[in-house]
Amino acid sequence: MKRQGLVWLTLTVILALLVGACASRPAPKPVAKLPPVMSIATAGVGTTSYIVASAFSEVISKYTGTKITVEPSGAAARWIPLMKTKDIDLAIHCSTTDVRDAYYGEFYWKDQGGPQPVMQVAIGQDQPFGFTTVDPNIKSLADLKGKKVYAYMRGMRILNDLVPLILKEAGVKPEDVELLTYADVNEAAKGIQEGKAIGVWYIPTVLPIVELDRSKPLYGIPVPAGIVNKAKEVFPELHPEIWQKGDGINKSDMPYVFYPCAMAGRADLEPDTVYTFLDTVFSHYDEYKDKHPLMKWWTPERAISVIASPVQPGAIKYFKDKGLWKDEQEKLNQKLLSKPRG
Repeated sequence: MKRQGLVWLTLTVILALLVGACASRPAPKPVAKLPPVMSIATAGVGTTSYIVASAFSEVISKYTGTKITVEPSGAAARWIPLMKTKDIDLAIHCSTTDVRDAYYGEFYWKDQGGPQPVMQVAIGQDQPFGFTTVDPNIKSLADLKGKKVYAYMRGMRILNDLVPLILKEAGVKPEDVELLTYADVNEAAKGIQEGKAIGVWYIPTVLPIVELDRSKPLYGIPVPAGIVNKAKEVFPELHPEIWQKGDGINKSDMPYVFYPCAMAGRADLEPDTVYTFLDTVFSHYDEYKDKHPLMKWWTPERAISVIASPVQPGAIKYFKDKGLWKDEQEKLNQKLLSKPRG
């Protein structure tokens, strides 16, 4: 009996210690919940932005129960106004220049209501960005003289101003080439298939371009590093790089334009919502990194490698908590925030 009593006494003391420890320990901070439904805009179906948004949608739905609707809205000019009406929450895009223009209400956005409620959330993969053509005899930008190519898209300065600048630096006057306007890459691919044009300026690794290449072989047109660096003075996110053979439709190594893709968010989206979205996605990197070669780029460290426009407060809080938001990022962000809008 004495032994049994000793056991009970020991258990009682242990239980009391455990209860005391739990009482003195602060309660864990509750995890912020996401809205039951969120929307992410992308370019067309089959584009890299659509692939990224779909992968993130799976992670968010699995771990939060939030339903994500992926909206292939096309160009930034289409989905940014939908942020103003709160019909779009986030966007995966390759239009950091246009997001910056929209935030400040510059260029195209001067006549579209001025500054828009859109901010940077995260930077993702780098993408090759340039001309591809079905004509194997076109070996340089100068060979485009007298040809028809898709080059313009409503509201996208990264196309509308960059293409003429690239051509000019290559010694080609814009009037020497018939530059056509297209709504999205699917329209351009169809137009090339039908013989309406011999090429397009776009990301050459997206599905519509890859599928076109199967029936009509496509060839990249080199862009020398000197030309890219000259254009970089106007579009600082650009950088020259070698587009590797076998990447997408590419059939030989060549100098090319590279440009970052990113995630944008509504400026008035609850900071806790943005924080939780990023935390949920990045915490499950191993689940999406192998879904497509470009997905490996989407890491917290890479996410602030470029500060192209003011960063959403919820994203800043997340990066600070991860120890990634340093003085350099803070200074760049404050500089962007100090610039007048409108």
